[in-house]
Amino acid sequence: MKKRKSKWRWVILGIPISLMLLGAGVVAYFGWDMTKQTVLLAYTVIKPYEPEKPNREFEQEQLWSKLPAPGEKLGDLKITSLDASWPVVQGTHDEELKQGVGHFAGSTLPGQSGNVVLSGYRDTAFRKLENLKKGDRISFTTPYGEFVYEATDFKTTHANDENSIAPTDYETLTLTTRYPSDYTGDAQDRLIVYTKLVSQPNTAKK
Repeated sequence: MKKRKSKWRWVILGIPISLMLLGAGVVAYFGWDMTKQTVLLAYTVIKPYEPEKPNREFEQEQLWSKLPAPGEKLGDLKITSLDASWPVVQGTHDEELKQGVGHFAGSTLPGQSGNVVLSGYRDTAFRKLENLKKGDRISFTTPYGEFVYEATDFKTTHANDENSIAPTDYETLTLTTRYPSDYTGDAQDRLIVYTKLVSQPNTAKK
C-alpha cells in the first residue's frame, strides 16, 4: 500500500516538474532564435552603391602625389542639410579627431577612384550625422577642387566591424561615427553612411 502511494506521489510531482521543464525549453528555444535574428539583423550586409558603368571617358591625372602627414589639413567637409561644416585632417587618432573630421589613412583620397573613409566624434563633429537622410548632398572641398557625394544608405553595426569600410575600385565616400550620439560612455555601435559620387572637379585630360 505504501509503495503504491509512493508511486502516485512521484507521478503527481513529476507532472508539474515536466511542465516546468517543457516551458523552460520552449522559452530557451524561442529566446535563442530571437537572439540569432537580432544578431543577423544588426550585421546585415548593405551593398554600397556601385556605378553600373564607370565613366572611363577621361583618364584622371594623379592627385595627391604624396601621402599627407598626420594632422595635415586635407580640406573641408560640408553638409548643407545639417547646417554643418568641419575641417578634414589626415588620421583618425584622438589628436587628429580633436581638430575636426579625420581621414582614415588606410583608405584612398578624393579623386583616387576608391573608398574615401572619414570618421568623426559622435559628440562633437558628427553629432548631427544621425539626422542625415538619403539624397542629402555632402561636399568635400580639397586643394584639387570640390567633390560632391550623395547619401544612399545607412547601417548600424558593431564598432569593430571593418567590413563596412572595405576598399572599392570606384569613387565613393563613407562616413563613420560611434552610435548613438547621446549614449553615455563608450558606445559599442557605429553608424555608417554610404554615398555615391555626384560631381568632381575636372582634373582629367583626354
